[in-house]
Amino acid sequence: MRIITATAAALLVSGAAFSDSSLYPQPVSDALTRTHDASDEAVWRFNMRVSMNDDVMVVGFDGAQADGAQWTLLAPETSDALTGDLSDMWADMITPDDNDDSEEGGLSVGSDGGLFFTAETAAMIAGNVRRVAGNQYSFDPDIDPDSDESDSMVEHLDGELALATTGFIEQIRIFAPESFKPNPAARIHVFELVMDFQQLDNLPAPIMTSMSTVVDVSALFQRQQQSVRFEFSDVEYIEP
Repeated sequence: MRIITATAAALLVSGAAFSDSSLYPQPVSDALTRTHDASDEAVWRFNMRVSMNDDVMVVGFDGAQADGAQWTLLAPETSDALTGDLSDMWADMITPDDNDDSEEGGLSVGSDGGLFFTAETAAMIAGNVRRVAGNQYSFDPDIDPDSDESDSMVEHLDGELALATTGFIEQIRIFAPESFKPNPAARIHVFELVMDFQQLDNLPAPIMTSMSTVVDVSALFQRQQQSVRFEFSDVEYIEP
């Protein structure tokens, strides 16, 4: 199951190739400039609801606290009630990072930008942007051009995005329109990644408010299915 989650997470933190957004429809080109890389000294605070299949965990994050003490379990009441992957996730959250060079604030949701819509996220929109209807556009997605494994996936994926009425990218959806085999030993029956963004007052760029993945994979005579959703609320960002 962790492999499934990691596949979707790789889409968020990969070094996708930067295409020439000046060739895109003007509203999309403008929206892709609304990015921000969080300062290393900045502090994030937010609540995060994690839904994994039928299990739910709610946690709070305070980047001003020491590593290993930044996360607070809000629901369920005790960690003893957590099972499976959520229990493992909570254990990782409260374990101090062994890396002495870890960033201040201890957050890497969308790579260096934290929850912000960043240039790295924008680069997932790799080309062939076409207006479908209203503020809806389709595009060719990119993951990691230096990875052979990525190449075997991305050729089977389509992308869709929606613009808010105020001009920022409100949603990115990357999905497989049909099942495919990324290698001879595996078949991906369903793949979908959806990221939602919102522009909050007094913040320099839109922030991610939710990310969800649905993956159904057959490999080595086993079938694994997983649905994961992260929802962010009560977000604060303090930059010195």
